[in-house]
Amino acid sequence: MLDKLTAAVLAAVNARTDGSYKVLEEGDILSALPDRFGTDPTSLSNALRYLSERGYIDIKYSDKGTYCVCSLPKGRSYEETSGAERRSDKKSFRGRLLLTFFGSMLGAFVGGVLAGLLIFFTLA
Repeated sequence: MLDKLTAAVLAAVNARTDGSYKVLEEGDILSALPDRFGTDPTSLSNALRYLSERGYIDIKYSDKGTYCVCSLPKGRSYEETSGAERRSDKKSFRGRLLLTFFGSMLGAFVGGVLAGLLIFFTLA
């Protein structure tokens, strides 16, 4: 599992390379990343090196802010599978939330009925 910055860098590389080697400038990749990450050239270089070491991308060369990169099948399939996981996690969370809600409502109802019966039989 990749962290958010590394996943965003992978998405930027995937969007620009489509399986073939492309020469990308540092500024092009940085502009594709969300501003909330506050990414600098050093962290971009670290993220690209991490992705390369793990087999998500291949870096043919890098020189002073210029990278020749290619997204590998593992990197392209990561986006597809992570998107599917997020959708299934949302469905799973919604199911658990509804089950918890209705389970607590049923428990409150049963507890109320038992308390009512207890009061009824102790007063009678």
